[in-house]
Amino acid sequence: MKTRWIIGILFLLSCSSKDSDWQELDLKVFSISIPKQWHYQKEQGVDSFVGEISGPKITLFFDYSGMGYASHLDELTEENIHIDSTDNFVTKIIWPKIIGKGTTGIYIHSRKSSLNFQMNGKNLSEKDQELALRAFKSIVLKGK
Repeated sequence: MKTRWIIGILFLLSCSSKDSDWQELDLKVFSISIPKQWHYQKEQGVDSFVGEISGPKITLFFDYSGMGYASHLDELTEENIHIDSTDNFVTKIIWPKIIGKGTTGIYIHSRKSSLNFQMNGKNLSEKDQELALRAFKSIVLKGK
């Protein structure tokens, strides 16, 4: 019984230490959890909020548009695609069939407005692809 408690505590500590390597990035219109070694860089957009999130060997570009201008990630043939939906959003997540060759990305389209969002990176290593996909799952859009 004592061994179970020790194993349980070690498991909880290992989970919390992994999460302590992550930070919440709040960009007002959306938030995302990213590894602490990644950082945000604002870019110049005309009709949308654009920027990049980058780390040691990764760059993810994003486009948040209230006017429906963000890319739909449609012209992809070398990627796996997972589509999910709720009453408010349709979400498409993609990742390469061959790791390191293709696009890893997310596209979110509002069912109730012209709001859409996309974020993607190209030719990511296996580790960076896993980190990006984990970060994508944490995205919270704060628009309509």
